[in-house]
Amino acid sequence: MLDKLPPQNLDAERSVLGSLILQNDAIDEISLTADEFYSLANQLVFGVFWILRAAGRPADSVTVVEELIRRGELADVGGVEYVMDLMESVPHAAHVKHYAGIVRSKSQQRKLIYACTESIAAAYQGESDEVIAELESSLLAIREAATSGEIITMGDAVDALEQREQNPSSVHPTGLIDVDNHIRGGLRAGQLTIVGGRPGSGKSVFAGQIAKSFAERGEPALVVSLEMDRAELAERYDKSVDRRTLRGLPIYMVDSAYEVSRICSLIRLAKRKHGIQLAVLDYLQLTESDDKKASRERQVADVSRAMKRLAGELKIPIVAACQLNRSGEKENRGPRLSDLRESGSIEQDADIVIMLHHEGVQSQAVIAKQRNGSTGVVPLTFRGELFRFENYAADVPYFGGDE
Repeated sequence: MLDKLPPQNLDAERSVLGSLILQNDAIDEISLTADEFYSLANQLVFGVFWILRAAGRPADSVTVVEELIRRGELADVGGVEYVMDLMESVPHAAHVKHYAGIVRSKSQQRKLIYACTESIAAAYQGESDEVIAELESSLLAIREAATSGEIITMGDAVDALEQREQNPSSVHPTGLIDVDNHIRGGLRAGQLTIVGGRPGSGKSVFAGQIAKSFAERGEPALVVSLEMDRAELAERYDKSVDRRTLRGLPIYMVDSAYEVSRICSLIRLAKRKHGIQLAVLDYLQLTESDDKKASRERQVADVSRAMKRLAGELKIPIVAACQLNRSGEKENRGPRLSDLRESGSIEQDADIVIMLHHEGVQSQAVIAKQRNGSTGVVPLTFRGELFRFENYAADVPYFGGDE
């Protein structure tokens, strides 16, 4: 069995690539990564397509060939003739989802064969409990990958929450009056707003609360979470909204995409299909860059730049949660722009930077940057038990502690 050619469909792979070159926007309809292609040549072409897409450049036969030449990979894919043949091999570009489904299925088969083969070899040498645990983990990862990068309705999220209970995210107000007053009424189309904080400061809560405020006004919002699954997201909203109302909120979710290129595609798709007026990314440093060989600082910069470019492209505000480094804690001071972790480019790309800080019983939204406005400190009340920030009230204690 192990000597057999692994499952693959090169015609489907070529049809996907040809469809994308003929119709670039088709990438938003599919969920594939380069390593799901069997052919190395097809992996390289797909990778180049994403590089061009992330740079905001068209990906046609000319630009694809140019980029392959620049990267020294043209000979590896079979030369100019191979790229030209890709476009001629497409039966119909509108069927790209079908072709992608075949590629994904074959990739899943290969991963399954590999996982089982590895487990068979390990079973001869290792402890059975360890082998079983590793196999279960591998199978779960394969199953999750089959549905990665899907857009989820709030109803789906509440269903997941209930299932878990049964088995022991013009001018758009943020919903916080004092914050809105300080940022000239709210968030604007094309803006990238960074919500920074240390673990436990409530940055995820703050960003998700903005999405809820949009949805309650009938403005659809998308929350891309790299830390919490759909049930956890629904549970947080469930603390402050009755479940029947919650089901109807136009909040859409992505809880299984990590690559910046895929996340950007899903935000574009949510804009086209659901008319979202806001996208929330939680959080920026967990997002994977398409250039895995770059330094960590460069990767974070790529993600930040992609979010800013996408906000302008779709004409919606994007809010990205961001981890701060420990400098403020070590120096016993409030947060500064220099505390933005791993990349100074975040500060450059952001239109607004809001840093969350807690002193005693009072919480603060530190407006550390506002491209067209003033900086300052806005007092808030953090209701940690309800996963909610409120306009400041001196008689309400700070509960804190949850992210």
